[in-house]
Amino acid sequence: MVITGENSFDQREARAEKITCSVWLAVIASTYLFFILGLGESVNPQLVRLISVLVAVTVPAFGIIILMINRGLYSPSLKYVNVFLQVTLVSAAILFDGLTQGPAYALSSMPPMAYALVPMITAFRLQPMLGLFAGAVSALEFVILYLVVVTPDPFLVAEIPSLGLPVTLMKACVLLSLGVASAIAARSLNNYFVNYGKSQAVRLRLQQNFGRFVSPEIVARIEQSDNGRIPASLCRAVIVFGDIRGFTGFSENVSPEHATGVLNEFFESVCRIVEAEGGMVNKFLGDGYLALFGLYSETSNPCADAARAILKIEQASNGILKPLGLAAGAAANFGSVVAGEIGSEGRCEFTAIGQPVNLTARLEGLNATLCTRFLATASFIQYLDNEPVRIRSRGRHSLKGIGEPVEVYEIQSQDCV
Repeated sequence: MVITGENSFDQREARAEKITCSVWLAVIASTYLFFILGLGESVNPQLVRLISVLVAVTVPAFGIIILMINRGLYSPSLKYVNVFLQVTLVSAAILFDGLTQGPAYALSSMPPMAYALVPMITAFRLQPMLGLFAGAVSALEFVILYLVVVTPDPFLVAEIPSLGLPVTLMKACVLLSLGVASAIAARSLNNYFVNYGKSQAVRLRLQQNFGRFVSPEIVARIEQSDNGRIPASLCRAVIVFGDIRGFTGFSENVSPEHATGVLNEFFESVCRIVEAEGGMVNKFLGDGYLALFGLYSETSNPCADAARAILKIEQASNGILKPLGLAAGAAANFGSVVAGEIGSEGRCEFTAIGQPVNLTARLEGLNATLCTRFLATASFIQYLDNEPVRIRSRGRHSLKGIGEPVEVYEIQSQDCV
């Protein structure tokens, strides 16, 4: 079976199988070299011959699996062949101990315990049947070895009852149980990761979809909340109202698709720039928008952030709006607002309310009267001393719904003529 698809399940399995075989090859080769070079002269020659035969058989077997995977011929059956080889290595160690040291040593030394490692390791492959197979093969090979090769003498069993057939069968049952436990663990882990992956996918999808309607900061705030709500609170913030000057007349003379396209392109630029400067676009208002700076952020100067954002929006939107006879306008103010959830129990929205918000909305409309692009209040410009902008007073103006006349300032970038 040729593997296709860069991220396919089979390819991931093939890589895991290749790594496993490579590890076993390294272990066999290093152990054999140490055995021959370090202990060869002091060990029974028969044992040396037997181990050499085992190495001559298993090394090519693991090598063939690696070669098949490298040639793109991975098959799911290879993982069972790999597990069978691992179990057989343990059986060979018990066999060699039995032939050279006797049944008592073979059945009571370290190798029989190594059987347990194979089904335990397979649990991490998250494949229940592979763990069950490892346990069953371990139990079967152990019983066959006992009955055919390393059966202890009855007198030895009488002296050491733990070497008898009943105890051996109990050990085989334990090995089989380990396989069952490995299968259960693999299934449980697999279900956990599958469910976790699904929950993360749902969470990401909700974030992406929800984030299309509210700012990322609000999504994060809702996730952090114990009850999924953002209670209203008094905050100091920068309020920015912006819109497209002349858009109403323009939209009456073009198709809805064209008008919508211009709006979407403009708002795409607005959102990107506002978020890059640490603010949030709270809502879209026809051809305008409301943005807030300084809420739930670590910024030291939200007024400077807002000023940079507005000037960048003006510059970035020129290519979109100027050819159509349109232009971006905005107004900014800094003050105390009530920000949080506003609405009913069943339906609400996050917004900011208060006198500074009303003042900013009225101030934005004054751009058309004064033929300006960016107007601000005194409370806003006092924080722009270190910003590369030009500020000039446009006098005091009475704004609808605002009791006292307001001192208004025009802000331009320094390279404006």
